[in-house]
Amino acid sequence: MMLLTIFSIIGTDAWSSSALLGCVILLAVIAVIALSSQRWLLWYVLGGIIYFLSVEVTHNLILNWFALSDWHSYVAALAISWLPLAVWVLYRALRYDDVSQALQQERKRAAARYIEHTPIYDDNYQPRF
Repeated sequence: MMLLTIFSIIGTDAWSSSALLGCVILLAVIAVIALSSQRWLLWYVLGGIIYFLSVEVTHNLILNWFALSDWHSYVAALAISWLPLAVWVLYRALRYDDVSQALQQERKRAAARYIEHTPIYDDNYQPRF
């Protein structure tokens, strides 16, 4: 009960003790990752948070501007958020169509440089198997 009083200034008076415990564990994990050598993983977390917030903002804008249900507006927000990825993939596929030919030529050149490792024996070598 004391924790609910302490955290009441940030609106957590309705939180259960398990929700508070979950937040404390989450903050502890983030602190451990930030202090470890794997702190670059926090960039993925930050990217996920930014992506989720952008989807939520788009969802709310669609809800306010169009007469769609909550579910339909969320699906539309997800589709809009995936549009830049689709455009980028399409750009890469169209722009670098010749990369596959160049890659095939490079593989042919590499295969020509490759010398297969085969043992060299005398003429009178007899294997024992």
